[in-house]
Amino acid sequence: MNVLEYIQREIAGVRRSIDGTMKDMNEDLFNWAPPGTANTISATFVHFLHSEDFFIQTIIQGKPEIWESGQWSEKTGVSKPPLIGEDWNNFKHQRISIQPLLEYQSAVRAATDAYLSTLTPEELDRNVKFAGGERTVADMLLLACSHSSSHNGEIAALKGIQGAKGLPV
Repeated sequence: MNVLEYIQREIAGVRRSIDGTMKDMNEDLFNWAPPGTANTISATFVHFLHSEDFFIQTIIQGKPEIWESGQWSEKTGVSKPPLIGEDWNNFKHQRISIQPLLEYQSAVRAATDAYLSTLTPEELDRNVKFAGGERTVADMLLLACSHSSSHNGEIAALKGIQGAKGLPV
């Protein structure tokens, strides 16, 4: 297996896991505010979707985010989601509908898939600016996978705390 195939398999695997975790999600589970400083499932879900959008569209390709170009703030009722290090206080307790976010997820996935279909070994080695330094495109794609996977675990745990099935078996 080459690196291109590996990255595509990783992304597909993360998506399958996320889809399994989101199965049977309802508005109450999605918006339940856990005790302490943990975020809601809805805030976490929006965050990792938006992060993939930001990583692939803006950081790697230098394009506007799907969030902006598709006017997803208006469609979801969510102002621009916070990135790492930004204030989540207002965002994490906002009641958010699932369906518009699943539509945003589909748009982000389609844009990511379109980009992945153009990948070459040379593109994977290209450096991009990120977090005050540089990383290769391959590093950014793998970061998108690990980032989404870790947040998927959070979502599964938050479902489990509420008595619902978390990770799929």
